[in-house]
Amino acid sequence: MTGAGKSIESVLDAVQAPGRTALRLSASPLWDRQRAFYDRGAPEIWGGGDVPHGITGNPRIANTYARIALEFLRTSAVPDTADAEDVPHLVEFGGGTGRFAYLFVRQLRALAPGLRFTYVVTDFAAERVSAWAAHPSYGPLIEEGLIDFAVLDADRPGPLELLVSGRTIGPGSLRAPVIGIANYVFDTLRHDCFAIHGGDLLELKVAAEEESIEWETGPCEPIGADLAAVLDHYREWLDDTAVLAPVGGMRCLEFLAGLTAGSSLAIVADKGHRTRAELCSSATPAVVFHGSAFSLMVNFDLLARWVRRRGGVGILPAEPANSLVVGAFVQGPMAEPERFTAWVQDQLVDTGPDNTFSLRPLLGTAASLSLEAMLASLRLSRCDPTLLIEFLPALLDVLPGAPEVTKLELQRILGQVWDNYFPIGEPIDLALCLGLLLSAIQRFAEAIEFLELSVKEHPDSAPAAFSMAIARRGMRDLRAARESVERALQLEPGFSEARSLRAMLAEELAGAC
Repeated sequence: MTGAGKSIESVLDAVQAPGRTALRLSASPLWDRQRAFYDRGAPEIWGGGDVPHGITGNPRIANTYARIALEFLRTSAVPDTADAEDVPHLVEFGGGTGRFAYLFVRQLRALAPGLRFTYVVTDFAAERVSAWAAHPSYGPLIEEGLIDFAVLDADRPGPLELLVSGRTIGPGSLRAPVIGIANYVFDTLRHDCFAIHGGDLLELKVAAEEESIEWETGPCEPIGADLAAVLDHYREWLDDTAVLAPVGGMRCLEFLAGLTAGSSLAIVADKGHRTRAELCSSATPAVVFHGSAFSLMVNFDLLARWVRRRGGVGILPAEPANSLVVGAFVQGPMAEPERFTAWVQDQLVDTGPDNTFSLRPLLGTAASLSLEAMLASLRLSRCDPTLLIEFLPALLDVLPGAPEVTKLELQRILGQVWDNYFPIGEPIDLALCLGLLLSAIQRFAEAIEFLELSVKEHPDSAPAAFSMAIARRGMRDLRAARESVERALQLEPGFSEARSLRAMLAEELAGAC
């Protein structure tokens, strides 16, 4: 997910600033443009692929996070009362598509049946939060009391006013542990930038004109004591390099810890730097575009050192990350921190999103995979809908000759794939895909259930109508099959497969008379 760095000048189409006043990076008008980009509908931002979300919005990462969260709760003191304040709360900063929250809550519920918890999905855009609360996929989870929604500006975090329950959560409101989740959030929040040259610590500030900005090096403005201690460590170890400080992310960690009298865990996933060695030889920060927005590399090494300075536990992957760094940051009392650290690092190696994502291209060559390998891949992905769609053509080729036990296993997997589907406006007709696969293994009644959804959602789709005709024919409902194939030809007169099916149906209906 990391890309080649581009000059930060190209981020701005037009930035207005009086004169050429150099500003601290976190105070730059650059962030106003960032905010405007994300203050739009989810289909525009994520549905079109401008902003990456697949690596942090799939069942595999949701399961890994749920295991880490459950282990944290197991080692933390959870009050045994019915009061809402004593129920563990999970707060997701910048819920994005809403897909991760849906998958995580279902994974945690499956891993710990009977566990009482409240998952709060947040975003600074009130319209997006309201849309989540009305999303039909969330309905059952809302009824179970497992999920709620709140407006939260990660740039200026404040009390959470929960949409469903009506409760307000502010500083010190909770007694149970709190878990925060931030996927691809910290890289878009405010940063400050410092430069180390010849043993001196300086600050890189930005001076904006109408269409560009320039870096200017000068003395450091006031810095908090804990951050200053980390920067002093860098001053001793590094030289001729720029160091980013994710001050927006640090503010989120402080906010999370302040919500409870107990301990807090923040699971943070982003592109970034895991060790201080990775910080070397960067004269200025680099940015990566996502549409007209941008992101910066998150300094996870700094975050971990900053948390430890404050008496907490900072856990980073034990091995280099290729695409995504996942860090876990504990604040407050914790039993057996060394054991928890080793356990989290082991999870990130075995089931972590970075290794999974790195191996994913190998699975894309489905034509070379056996049916058993494709099914194993779907199981390891925790039945990821996007992976099933990649496998669809190859599966349709090999399924007709599969043994009955394999067909039964595929039917089970397809049910879980559908349960994991959270629509966000992508141009995907998953119901049609499932209907085709179920027809291929002669589960025609089950196929029709999905194809009815497909036809309802896509009434002008010739493939959906044609697929329905095939399933109806499999059920020997020939007249209904003829109606569907006629509909397919009405929508697409040149549909050759539909013409052939219509001819076969005509013969079969004539023979039935």
